[in-house]
Amino acid sequence: MSLNETPSANRLHIGFFGRRNAGKSSLVNAIANQEVSIVSPIQGTTTDPVGKSMELLPLGPVVILDTPGLDDVGELGALRVRRTRQALNRIDLAALVVDATTGYSDCDRELLTLMTQKGIPYLVALNKCDLLPSPPPVQPGEIAVSAITRLGLEELKERLAHLVPDDGGRRLLDGLVDVYLPDFKYMD
Repeated sequence: MSLNETPSANRLHIGFFGRRNAGKSSLVNAIANQEVSIVSPIQGTTTDPVGKSMELLPLGPVVILDTPGLDDVGELGALRVRRTRQALNRIDLAALVVDATTGYSDCDRELLTLMTQKGIPYLVALNKCDLLPSPPPVQPGEIAVSAITRLGLEELKERLAHLVPDDGGRRLLDGLVDVYLPDFKYMD
């Protein structure tokens, strides 16, 4: 079976999360090297999670998932936020995309907490670094990137590859099957 024939269920699922207009869709398009998601300066352009099956070196067959911003507002925004939260249950790795020009928001911190609680390995991508006078200082688990100039994109892919769990990352049965078998005795 070629890499292009790998079923979606057997691919590593990588989700891109963050607040509205942090540059998630632009970053997904830059990594995929094609237009996967619509990009616009209008907040809330991504209305549903958008998935793209592709080959991403050095990771191999993956599904990239672009999500709506977790800070969306209004009745429709609440539905988008719910879809984004549900997407956390379908991914193996996450990239939290933070707008480097504004820094972390409460929404970003909430996403980090959710990812940690769910045991999802993640990397923080400080996006829009091209708009700063100099690259921002990065902490462990962060990387400075620019979807526009492609700064840091290769390193981002490499670092995501290092986050892949030894089991390949597929968590399809997590929490569904109890692997503990209590001792029992046969009755005569």
